[in-house]
Amino acid sequence: MVGFLLQWPTILTLAMFPVLTVMYVRLARTEERDGKAEFGDAYTRYAADVPGFIPKLSESGTESTGGYRHG
Repeated sequence: MVGFLLQWPTILTLAMFPVLTVMYVRLARTEERDGKAEFGDAYTRYAADVPGFIPKLSESGTESTGGYRHG
């Protein structure tokens, strides 16, 4: 979302930014509920390890693999 604002820095984009952010957060929460309903405990374990919006960069070995450890 921030990239959208940086690429097109206009008054309209600035006005749309909070609306789009709220819409994406609501969509993510809906998809979380759907994931829990469909996959149950497996999704709950996955969600405990993977952050929702801001990636964890502090754990070694997970930055380049998208959160999955190979090996």
